[in-house]
Amino acid sequence: MHPSDAGVVDRDIFGKPPKGHADWSHRRGEPRVLALFWMIYLMGATVIMFSSMSRAHAISPDITRPATRTMLIMVMLGLFVLWPMVRLSQSHPRGSHVLFLLRDALVLFLPLQAVLWPHIASILAHWSIPVVAMLALLSASWLLLITGVLALALGSIERNGGRASARAGWMLVVLLVVFLAPIIALVTPTAPPVPVDQPRIGWLMSPITGTMEIVRDRAELGVAARVFPQQARMLVAIGCVGLALLLIARALEVARARDRA
Repeated sequence: MHPSDAGVVDRDIFGKPPKGHADWSHRRGEPRVLALFWMIYLMGATVIMFSSMSRAHAISPDITRPATRTMLIMVMLGLFVLWPMVRLSQSHPRGSHVLFLLRDALVLFLPLQAVLWPHIASILAHWSIPVVAMLALLSASWLLLITGVLALALGSIERNGGRASARAGWMLVVLLVVFLAPIIALVTPTAPPVPVDQPRIGWLMSPITGTMEIVRDRAELGVAARVFPQQARMLVAIGCVGLALLLIARALEVARARDRA
C-alpha cells in the first residue's frame, strides 16, 4: 500500500511531498543501487591493490604498477561481465531500454574516472596523462559497445517474454564480444612478438587485453607506458559500432511503440 492510500503523504528528507507522483518511489532504487554497489566494487578492487603491496618496504611506481594492472583487470571484469550479468538477470526496465542503459553507463563511467586519474601521481603508477586518457577512452568506447549489445538484448528478451534461455543466450553473446579476441589469439599459431615500440592493435578488440596493451611496460623506450594514434583510432571505431547498435536498438523501440499504438 502506498502512503497516500493510507491517508499519509510521503515526504522526502526535507519534508516536501512529491509532485505528480503518489509517493517518492520513482526516486528510490535505480540507478542509486547500481551506483552504490559499483563504488563498493571499486573500493574493494583498490583495497586489494594496496593490500598486495603491504609487504613492500617502500612504495614506488615499479611496485605499484603491477598491482595497478591487476586492479584494472578487476575493474574491466566488473564493467563488462558483472554489469551485463546483473542487467540480463533482472526484469526488463519500463520505458526505453536505451535510455535506461545509457544512464547505467554514465553511473559506471564517472566513478571509474576517480580510480583512473590518480595514477598519474608519482606515488602511484606515475603514468602520463595520455596513457590514463587512453584508458578512459577504452572504457568509454567499450561501454558504448556493451550498452548497445545490452539494449538489443533487453528488447529481444522482452519480445520473447523474458525466457531464461533468451537471457542466457544474450549473456553468451556478451561474453563472446568481450573474450572472443583473446580466445582466438590462444588457439591460433603463435605469431612473432610485436616490438615494444609498436602497438598491438588486435589486443584492443577486448577490453581486458586492451587494458594490458595500453599499460604495457615500455621501459625499453624510456617510459613506463606509451600510447599510439592507431590505438585511439581503433577505440573510436569500437565506440562508433556501439553507437550504431544503440541507434538500431532505439529505432526498434520506436517501431514497436508505434505498432502498439
